[in-house]
Amino acid sequence: MATKKSALDALRSQVLSHTGAEERVEVNQRHLIDKILARYSAEYVVYRELMQNSDDAGAKGIEVVFETATPNSQETAPNLSAKITRVLFKNNGMDFRPEDWNRLKKIAEGNPDESKIGAFGVGFYSLFSICEEPFVSSGKECMAFYWRNDQLYAKRAGIPDDENQKDGWTTFLLDLREPMDMLSMDEFGPFLARSLGFTANLRDISVYLDHHCILRISKKMREPRPMTLPKTMYMTSPQKIFTLKSVDLQSVQLDATKMEVSRWTREVTHTSTTIFLRTASGNLDVRVSKQFSNEMERTTKKYPPSQTAIQILYVGHDEKQASADNKSIFKDLVPFPEQGRIFIGFPTHQTTGFSSHVAGRFIPTVERESLDFVDKTLQIWNHELLSMAGLLSRALYEDELLQIGNLYNEMIAAHQRADQPDDEATATARDWLEKRALHALQAFQFHPSTPSPQVGHYIDAYFFRMSTLALSILSSNGVKTLDKVRIPEPTMAAFLTQLPIIPTNVYTGSQKFIDKLEKAGKVQRITFKDVLLELESRTLTEAQMVAMLKWWIDFSSKYVIPDAEVNAFFQLALVCSGDTVKPLASLKWFVNPKLTPIDMPLPPNTLPYDITKTFTQPELYRISDSWQELNLLEWTKFIINDADFEVSPVFAEKVLLVLSRGWGQLHENSQRAIVALLSQKKCIPTKYGMKMPNESYFRTVTLFPDLPVMVFTKQPLEKLLLSMGARKSVELQLVFDRLVNAGSWDHMQLVKYLASVRETLSSGEIKRLKATPIFPKEDPDAVKPDTPPPQRVKAEGDTTESPPTPPVQVKRYPANALYAPNEVLAALGLPMIEWKGRWRATSDEAKLLFELGLLTHPTLDVLLTLASPPTDKNIQAKALAYLLENFKTQYTLQYSPSKVKSTFLPTTTGTLETPEGCFWNPSCSVMSFPVLREDLRVHAVMLGIRENPLPAKLLERLAQSPPPTKEKGKEVFEFLGKFQGEFGHHHWSALRMLKFIPLDNSGSNFVEPQSCYFDKKDSAFHPDLLTTVDFGRAANLFLKSCGVKEEPTPVELTQLVVRAPHDFLNRNGGVENYKSILRQIASHMHVIRTQKALVTEMMRSPFLLGEKRINQDVEDETDAGSKPGADRKGDDDDEEGSSSANQGQVVVQYKLAKASDIYLIDDTVLQQIFTPLGAPMESHLETLYEALGSTWISRQVKETCRPQGALAVTRRSENLQELIVERAPLLLSDHPPSRLSFNLDWLTTKLKVRQVPEIQLRREFIPTGAIHNESTTACIVQDQAKAYYLLVTAKGDMDYFDIADALAKLLLRKKKLNDSIWWSNLLFTSLVNLKRKGFQVDRILNAKRAEKARVEAAAKADAAAAAQAVTNAKLGPKQTAEYLAQLKEVFPDCDPAFLMDAISRENQDHVQRVTMKLLDSGYPRINNSNQGKGNNNMAAAPHVPGSFPTQDSNSNVSTISTLPPLPPVQTNHTASSSSGGGGSFFSRLKTLRDSVIGKPVTSPNPNGVASGIEGSGPGSGVSTIKSGANTPPPQPPTNTIVKGFAPDYQQNLQQSLKSAVANCRSNGRDDIRSEPTASTVSEVLTSSYCDVKPGHQLNFAGHAGELEFYLDKDCDADEIMTKENLKSLARFVRLLMVLAQDVFNLVPETMHVYYDPEGQAIAFNRGGSLFFNWRYFVALGHDDGAGLAKKQVQGKTITARDEALIYWFFTMAHELAHNFVGDHNSKHEFYFSSFCEQYLPALMVAMATKAPAEIAASASAAASPTVPPSENIMDAPVPN
Repeated sequence: MATKKSALDALRSQVLSHTGAEERVEVNQRHLIDKILARYSAEYVVYRELMQNSDDAGAKGIEVVFETATPNSQETAPNLSAKITRVLFKNNGMDFRPEDWNRLKKIAEGNPDESKIGAFGVGFYSLFSICEEPFVSSGKECMAFYWRNDQLYAKRAGIPDDENQKDGWTTFLLDLREPMDMLSMDEFGPFLARSLGFTANLRDISVYLDHHCILRISKKMREPRPMTLPKTMYMTSPQKIFTLKSVDLQSVQLDATKMEVSRWTREVTHTSTTIFLRTASGNLDVRVSKQFSNEMERTTKKYPPSQTAIQILYVGHDEKQASADNKSIFKDLVPFPEQGRIFIGFPTHQTTGFSSHVAGRFIPTVERESLDFVDKTLQIWNHELLSMAGLLSRALYEDELLQIGNLYNEMIAAHQRADQPDDEATATARDWLEKRALHALQAFQFHPSTPSPQVGHYIDAYFFRMSTLALSILSSNGVKTLDKVRIPEPTMAAFLTQLPIIPTNVYTGSQKFIDKLEKAGKVQRITFKDVLLELESRTLTEAQMVAMLKWWIDFSSKYVIPDAEVNAFFQLALVCSGDTVKPLASLKWFVNPKLTPIDMPLPPNTLPYDITKTFTQPELYRISDSWQELNLLEWTKFIINDADFEVSPVFAEKVLLVLSRGWGQLHENSQRAIVALLSQKKCIPTKYGMKMPNESYFRTVTLFPDLPVMVFTKQPLEKLLLSMGARKSVELQLVFDRLVNAGSWDHMQLVKYLASVRETLSSGEIKRLKATPIFPKEDPDAVKPDTPPPQRVKAEGDTTESPPTPPVQVKRYPANALYAPNEVLAALGLPMIEWKGRWRATSDEAKLLFELGLLTHPTLDVLLTLASPPTDKNIQAKALAYLLENFKTQYTLQYSPSKVKSTFLPTTTGTLETPEGCFWNPSCSVMSFPVLREDLRVHAVMLGIRENPLPAKLLERLAQSPPPTKEKGKEVFEFLGKFQGEFGHHHWSALRMLKFIPLDNSGSNFVEPQSCYFDKKDSAFHPDLLTTVDFGRAANLFLKSCGVKEEPTPVELTQLVVRAPHDFLNRNGGVENYKSILRQIASHMHVIRTQKALVTEMMRSPFLLGEKRINQDVEDETDAGSKPGADRKGDDDDEEGSSSANQGQVVVQYKLAKASDIYLIDDTVLQQIFTPLGAPMESHLETLYEALGSTWISRQVKETCRPQGALAVTRRSENLQELIVERAPLLLSDHPPSRLSFNLDWLTTKLKVRQVPEIQLRREFIPTGAIHNESTTACIVQDQAKAYYLLVTAKGDMDYFDIADALAKLLLRKKKLNDSIWWSNLLFTSLVNLKRKGFQVDRILNAKRAEKARVEAAAKADAAAAAQAVTNAKLGPKQTAEYLAQLKEVFPDCDPAFLMDAISRENQDHVQRVTMKLLDSGYPRINNSNQGKGNNNMAAAPHVPGSFPTQDSNSNVSTISTLPPLPPVQTNHTASSSSGGGGSFFSRLKTLRDSVIGKPVTSPNPNGVASGIEGSGPGSGVSTIKSGANTPPPQPPTNTIVKGFAPDYQQNLQQSLKSAVANCRSNGRDDIRSEPTASTVSEVLTSSYCDVKPGHQLNFAGHAGELEFYLDKDCDADEIMTKENLKSLARFVRLLMVLAQDVFNLVPETMHVYYDPEGQAIAFNRGGSLFFNWRYFVALGHDDGAGLAKKQVQGKTITARDEALIYWFFTMAHELAHNFVGDHNSKHEFYFSSFCEQYLPALMVAMATKAPAEIAASASAAASPTVPPSENIMDAPVPN
């Protein structure tokens, strides 16, 4: 690398030292200037540059004169619409110096004076943007510029002394390139005013239009005021380049006078505008390193100055108020509230980020519109200068706040205290200062600057960074730094008067700025500690305390405050309570004036009411958890200790009145506590002085005059006084002492007295009266008052007096043991009170007695006891009558039927029962339940007697006493049927298992519902098979709910069949009905599988139907050949016998057997050979049999392939190999990987195809040991290296069924017959036909075309090479004979002709190449003349790779080990070539075909081998060779060209299609419940897709003609089955019958019609049952009876019937194809197209048939006895 660099340096030195002529670099000056101006295209750039030059020249004034082409000096008003042709720019600054003239004509050579703005030397050339040849005059000289081509030239000359040009002004004459409109002063004026903002010398600008002065702007400046800079500020920039030495503040006044010309009157007016500004100029010392200075000079062509200045133009609040509005000419000079701009002499596009302009010696980009931050040196310079702008803005702000602070101290602080409210003058001054401070904050609030955000970012950063003190701000206590000021909280302003807070107006006006400061941590909100500091310093007034507590409520709810701080808060918050000051922590109670008077003494720890009255009770609780409302109890505790309470009646009365007012709101415990306090105090004023409550009496107590009666001005609450113990009556004991003496006494007098003083009796006295036995009862046997007492009969002469009657001792009772006098109660024998005189229930005495417990009615228990045994029957009847009469008024609430255990209700049988023991429904007697007597049934509901027993009672009675006879059972079941709605799930479950249904009249034979079924005449089962019952329609409904079924469920049916299969088979209609039962079991196997015990029983039971197919013609022969060890060889006789057997009659024998004894038929050939007991060939039944243990027959047969002869690679095998590789994707497309033993890649690369002369197939049926031998045309074998070979025979046609069958056995884990048929079709059918049938074969066709092109190209190349090789070296006869002799030594048994041909094909190394090919692929052998005819014991031949042994194996593949004997010479070529072994499916079909139509004739090819599909012998054009002809061995088939394949598979396909039609079945009127499904179908040649199958919810509705009809479960049959709809349905049925019977030969029972109003399916196949949607028949316009218009197609009329026949023909073919394939894949498409091709001629015949014939056919079919016996909806009456 260094060497290369040195070489370049040497080369450059050599060039520079060369003495040749130098060439000057040319510059196109016009293009250069244009490109400079393209970057220098700011508005008014010409005038900006000229003004900048004028200011640099020290000019005080400038004039801008716009001249028109035709100026008129006589006009008083300028013509503002005239075009401008020339511009004169004049300034009165310093004249041009020689160096200035020299620089003027040089591009990019700026002013080297570091004090001047110009830096790039391109400013003057901005003049060329409006003129071509500017002219400049200054002092005594002038200079003219002109163009010559693209080069600019200048001429400089002196000004003659006699010229008038010498006016002391420097003039720029600009003849405009094109006339222009006069500039608008509304835009040009603000530009000039903005440019005048920071000029150092310019003071006056005048603008003329011709001779009219249309604008004048003047600038006045006061003497500067030096600003005192605090020592806390940093005076140097971050990198020490700039140092601030001093700051001068200067006020500026700008005046503008503008001429206005009326548009209509041309009247001239002048408007004047004035604004006031303030500029702050910071004087800076500059100190840079020499390196930095040199970099600056290199970039800007001038060194940095030693001193410079930074300026800020600031408009304060007062200046803004005094200045004109922002719409004036000075609008850009006063940016507030928008951002200011950076001035570099004049304004740029760069904003400052705050509301002030900044001017300084910033270094801009070339166009002077933004700052240069690209160059590293200039970036440092500009950043440093911006930091000084931040410092100056901070100094200016702090100076403004200093002035505001001084004014605050002078106008506010000197006249009032901090907590003193403002008077009017103070408020005015405060408002003015707040506005001024707010303006300052807003002016210095920073925002992102544009276009470069760095500018605002740097100024903002250094605004805060250039001082050690926090920012100053106006607070409520004057100007403070931010760290001492808090952000205002309105809720705290009322009580925090000493804490400096930002005024609200200032905060709201600059909230964003202050929030920004808060986020930066420069200012805080009021903290809790601030509140504590203020509380510690002073005592709050009541108003301040209220405000603070309101704040505390909100604050404490939002924040979690430590307990210590909470305690400090309540300790420091002092409250003035009277003359004392107390902390909040010492107070506990607050007063509720509604409860406690505020004008009476209160506890000392009570909060002042003036503070708490503004708060609600919840708010007070939120302030402090310890605060509580002063309750009456606490107040009573305090007030009773007052000295006046027991002395002053007035004070005591007032206290009692307060307690009376709140007494009702007190809790009972509080009441008791207050009573306990007052009862011990002499607080009741009486006429005898203050007494204790229990010594005082109410005024109403007048019984004794000497009682101390209360004396109140306003009596307190009586309830309170009574609670305290005051008395309203005399003590009861005293009354007893005075009125009741020791002897007998009259209870009547006592009752009268007590009634008179009832209101005075206390509850204790009433309680004592209730318990005291005072009252006697009435004696029913006593003598009436009007009856004289009996006189003693004196004896004659007896003069003695009768002794006095002793007083009778009266037994007394309490009132609650007696009844009021009443005759009805007396009749019941109840004890009544003794009462003299008339009893009045409304008298005071009676009311008192009732209160004391006197009874008016007997209790319910007493009454029920009287109405029940063993009471007298008369009293029972009276008691029941009394109960019924007074039930609603007296006993409703106490009466509960479930609790009554007394038997008082008469029944129809004369017994008495409880309310729950009898019922009022007479029908209940059916089940021997007691029934209420008829006259009492009107009261049954009132007495709670049930109409019927509860379900549990019914079940209990039914279980205890089931009906003994069928007649009784009918009555009971009809009765129970009325209660079906009341039975619950558990009841039905119990009934289902309860044996209560009588089977006869013996009374002992019962059955449970779940074990029997209803007797139906049309039942599908023999009546002896099931236990059936029939009790009539009503009873049967109940039994159906109990579990009796119409027919067995799938599980039950299975159990019945499994346990008695022979009965079902023999009694139930034979084999077909039994198959139907098995189909039902198979359809519901998913349910049955859950019953594991049943499944086990099914596996063991011989209930499955097996089929044994026996050919009667060869039955004996088959039996003989099936014996173990029998060997049936595939000779000619066997073949003929097999053929005749195929043509014989087949008898099917049926037998019931276990699943393990029945075989599933997946190979009908094996079934024909071994005739095992096989399962019916229906997919549903096969699934059932396999699940129960049946095995596939193919798994029970051991097949052994015995290839005869050597393997050979022939044209036949090669073509087959290519065919398999080609069709492999199609073969495996429908099979998932889980079903394959080998994948597609293995099939196309690993499997090899070879040809052998003959293959013997030996089959052994393992269960019986039967053996069958035959020839086959294809098989799979495996060699010792585990390689697989597909072997095909050389004889006859290529049998694609045998080939497909061999491939399927190898590749599929579970092969079925349809797989072999399907694969044979795929192998045989051409790609063109497959594509026509819908297969995706484009890739194969394209590959074949590409391969064909490649082969043709290779063939051409090989031909050319061969021709060249032949040309180079041709074998002579001698050399050929030599090569042949060498090969004969190695292969002595090889055909010489074959060897000659092989030698001729090689170009070099002939012997070696032919030897390797023969060893690899085999060769044809010549016949051995020494072998005798019929001798099978052949001599052993040498081992040749490719030969096959005879190998017995249970697998489908044989293994190569040794060479087998050579096959015998076949002399009967007819037998050998006719069938290819006779054992294959296609061979037998071919034999049958040949016997009918004869074999095709073939023509020989040039090599002597027949090219037809049947011929195998040489020389003859006929495929059949006569028997016994001696013919030479067949020639090697390697040269045979197979032109096409046409095996006779068509008959097999047709038979499969017919079998699919025959396998269709009836749905059996089962309801259909299927959910939608979606499955992914994978095709090898296409991407996978989703096959969506809709679900169906259909119910059987009846028969439509001969077809079953189904409705969607949500459809209303009455709405669907109208007369018109039934006519349409009939037409649809007739159409389907034509297709079924005349086209497809379908049995009508397999066809079904349904109606689904929303389903997407047109038709569907349900396990062989075909369903067609009637809705689509109508919707598609196929109903020819609906009056539809006929269509014209290619001039022919097409009726709706013809169109419908075509449409539903294809629909039916589509569904029939589903009998083969469930998914919608290519395989289904094949079968669908095959059905269409097969049955299309029949459709054409049906379409040609007239509709009347169809109707007649339908009518005749309808008369057939095969119509199901169920209801036909065609015959049912329908609504109109």
